[in-house]
Amino acid sequence: MEFSTKSKKVLFVFPAYDHESLGLEVLSASLKKAGHSADLILNHPDEKYFKKRLIKRILDFKPDFIGFSVMTDDYLWACETSKFIKSFKDIPIIFGGIQATSCTDEVISNSFVDYAVVGEAEEALIELIENPKRTNIKNVWSKKNNKIYKNPLRPLIQDLDSIPFPDKGLFLKEAPYLGEIYYIMTGRGCPYACTYCFNNYMRKAYKGCKWLRRRSVENVMEELRLMKKKNMYKMVLFGDDVFTYDVNWLREFFKYYTKEINLPFKSLGHTAFITPEIVSLLKKGGCIRLQIGVQTPSERIRRDICKRNDTNKMIYEAIKEIKKQGIMVQIDHMFGLPTESAKEYRESMGFYIDIKPHYISDFWLQYYPNTDIINVGLSCGDIDNKLVNDTIKGKVNYSEVILKRKQDKEILAMSRFIKWIPLLPRGVSWIILKNNLYRIFISDKINMIPYILQHLKSPDLIKTAFRSYRRKKVTEKLYRNLDKKFANFKIPKKLD
Repeated sequence: MEFSTKSKKVLFVFPAYDHESLGLEVLSASLKKAGHSADLILNHPDEKYFKKRLIKRILDFKPDFIGFSVMTDDYLWACETSKFIKSFKDIPIIFGGIQATSCTDEVISNSFVDYAVVGEAEEALIELIENPKRTNIKNVWSKKNNKIYKNPLRPLIQDLDSIPFPDKGLFLKEAPYLGEIYYIMTGRGCPYACTYCFNNYMRKAYKGCKWLRRRSVENVMEELRLMKKKNMYKMVLFGDDVFTYDVNWLREFFKYYTKEINLPFKSLGHTAFITPEIVSLLKKGGCIRLQIGVQTPSERIRRDICKRNDTNKMIYEAIKEIKKQGIMVQIDHMFGLPTESAKEYRESMGFYIDIKPHYISDFWLQYYPNTDIINVGLSCGDIDNKLVNDTIKGKVNYSEVILKRKQDKEILAMSRFIKWIPLLPRGVSWIILKNNLYRIFISDKINMIPYILQHLKSPDLIKTAFRSYRRKKVTEKLYRNLDKKFANFKIPKKLD
């Protein structure tokens, strides 16, 4: 017998990052539009009594379903939390997100996971909670009588204007410290499929569907107008993978944004979509920081390993234009890409000295399940099948080969040096590089100094840095107070 379609309650459980999840906000809005209820609880890594608070929320909210939006990095946490919930009450648990999409067999095999929602979840989640005994819902894998039902993907939602605006209250109720920056996406997908990115897997999963989609200008403006009426946000963050890819859309959008919203904003771009006109539109619209993924100054690595078509000349010209028009430019650099040696790092580091961005953020390559970089890493011996299987199970580890690189003193010194390249005069940076003096950078403790100093160059950037600092302090205080509140709460032996 099927459940009735009366109102259902879904409790989302999510890690407390310094940003919200637009995916969960849109799911919450979709559920509420369909007549259901949604709530959220966040788990901060420094929180001592989260499990007590979770049980109290379950007792108070009485959810019919509990949902996890899972990335590879938090999969083990989600599994542990789900097992804890099931030890008290047999509430149906739903896993969604990129880990559930790319590793569905692994996810649904867990005894504590009742359903896995694959791909876009707005329509599938509502069908599921209204008809939990159905075994043929597209995008949903389920279990019944020890049998797993694997259903195909439904087509991607092409009309993004049909999706309700994100339910910002979902996160603001639980994390009021997120309230000053309005996080929005004007579309879904990316023009590219870089080997290391989740877009790489999703494009393959949805082969035959149009992956890159965008909302109409009017739809985006309607959401931003509603945002402005609340008079609480101080900045806008456009989270699109490549915000700059359609100059015609940008022309129309900024005609309205500048007049009606007029808030400073940050966004992401790609060098293939950086022209004087595009940068001018961004600058006049209020852009204070544009983030560009470079990943490596080696054209060989970028082309052959990452499958990126941007040349060093393209990057140089793009960053030159962004800086010329007075926008802070941040670039991303990735260490640990297959076949890249310390020698090649050193030989190509001069490119960063030449382009001299305002800030370089660096990180180490993480191999994510079923992306093309996995096959590259296997073929060159950087990783083995054990690491691949561990990643599918959410064990985010580094192979011995990569650990050796991470511990290489020269690479460590260069990883610190590139933080200072934006701040140091070019001549000084060249002297340091040519004479291998970057080994003087022996500590990570001072790496934030360039970031801080670069953010002192304009009032808007100063405000950005201050808000970041204040958000951190407010967050720490919030969870300290929650720990005090729940320290003496007694978890019942069994939930009824």
